[in-house]
Amino acid sequence: MKTAEKYELERKRLETNRSQDWASYVPQFIIVGEQLEPLTVGAWFDLLALKSPMLYSDNPTVASVVDYLWRNSKKNTKNKLLREWRLYWLDYRVRKELNSENADIFVDAIYEHLNFSLDEYPEDMEASSSKKKNSMSAITGATSMVDEIANRYAMHPDEVLKMPLRRAFALQKVIRKINIPNYQILEPASLRAIKSQYLEELNNGED
Repeated sequence: MKTAEKYELERKRLETNRSQDWASYVPQFIIVGEQLEPLTVGAWFDLLALKSPMLYSDNPTVASVVDYLWRNSKKNTKNKLLREWRLYWLDYRVRKELNSENADIFVDAIYEHLNFSLDEYPEDMEASSSKKKNSMSAITGATSMVDEIANRYAMHPDEVLKMPLRRAFALQKVIRKINIPNYQILEPASLRAIKSQYLEELNNGED
């Protein structure tokens, strides 16, 4: 498949997902028998705080996969006995899949669910080109994100944590576009990666 075709397919995928963000229909993700809810703001913050291999490694551990699926599962429960029983069998199914010949397909399916939520991560021209500072920030990115949305829509911070991450990112873009002069939103990272690949091919003399 040519790079231009890859770009068009990825763009159509992103546009389709965006059209569903505020619709009653929610894309279904069922992995090893677990129906997954969309990743929420709170669950994303948990993964960041834990430095989950799901976010920070190309080779997620069994424990990190089980944790990710359980956090997003519709069967997630606070009932101690039921939770332990379901986690035991979830761990068993995950290990079985990771040791099978379809392990790559299994891992790809999990990352498809994760990337579905991260597609709309708000990046702008200024932030992408700014230099890192050695000093510690007084406010975390998580706190800033929750405050940004809660203030705009008169929500309690706990309500923001329960929002689907895609929606939260989409709202952040709107808020910043309205309130920040000359705010320039970058294309999604997946599209920029394809364009970068295309430029590299041109530099190498490929068609």
